[in-house]
Amino acid sequence: MDILNLNTKAYLDEFYKGFYNKNQSYLILSTPYELGKLQNILDIDEITFKDCLDFDDNIRLDLFNNYDFLSLNTFELINKKAVIKEINIYLADNYILVVSDKDHYIYNYVIKLIKENLVVDKTPVVALFKINYLIFKEVIVNGFETLEKLEDMILDMEDKMLEGVEDKHFHEISYIRSLTRDIVKNIRPLLYIGDRILKDNIRYLTYSNIKKHNLDNLQSIDFGIDKLYNFAISTRELADKLLDIYSSQVAEKTNNLITKLTLLTAISAPLTIITGIYGMNFEFMPELKWHYGYYLTLTIMLLIMFIGILIFKFKKFL
Repeated sequence: MDILNLNTKAYLDEFYKGFYNKNQSYLILSTPYELGKLQNILDIDEITFKDCLDFDDNIRLDLFNNYDFLSLNTFELINKKAVIKEINIYLADNYILVVSDKDHYIYNYVIKLIKENLVVDKTPVVALFKINYLIFKEVIVNGFETLEKLEDMILDMEDKMLEGVEDKHFHEISYIRSLTRDIVKNIRPLLYIGDRILKDNIRYLTYSNIKKHNLDNLQSIDFGIDKLYNFAISTRELADKLLDIYSSQVAEKTNNLITKLTLLTAISAPLTIITGIYGMNFEFMPELKWHYGYYLTLTIMLLIMFIGILIFKFKKFL
């Protein structure tokens, strides 16, 4: 557990019971397993406490008397796999409590804020607002970076297929499309959070002296969420187009094969006619009596094949 006192700028890298003073403000970072130490001190209700302990797909914003509780699912692209993780944030008048696993990028970001004391403001309450804004901003920025990685995967897949399609490409396309669907599914609820933050007057919009400043920041967050969602939708559409490219490349490959088979048929047609003629059972066929008739016929057949190949090469059909 990491704790930063915003009044004294004192940093604690471990929990002790006497750290909390209601008249001072704090930025607290905790893992789900450490949250039990804070439950009674911060008067955390049982429902949100249990919600922090188990991962679920629900994104929620609940407004309580003592704090506002926000539960978010974030996503990252790690080794070309979508990793969905949960963070929970308690927003109170005198503290922000971030609950996250240690391998989450938000955990590392908040650690950086605490240790480097990046949120410096004369008024601790204003510092809380800034922290709230910075955490939201980091979620959005990371979302854009993840989508850019996914976009690069799509463009690389497109380049591979333009060089020639293979059977494995279909499975790779299906995997990329599933990634985009999962990411869009996890971004969509953020639209609800962004709208509700502005419409339901969350805690940080109730301070009349700095309401306008907070409203501007939260509106920029809402705008950022909208842009992130639009980017996710366009990325999904780009992934869907991979299937069209694959189908067109397969069709072109098939057409090329059919063309070559057709040309082969055209070259072999005269040969079929010749063999058909000399396969007829007529009693009187003068050529059958020729001493070199067999060799002459084979030579003519080879010439027909050679000339046919040259003609089609010249016409660029082969």
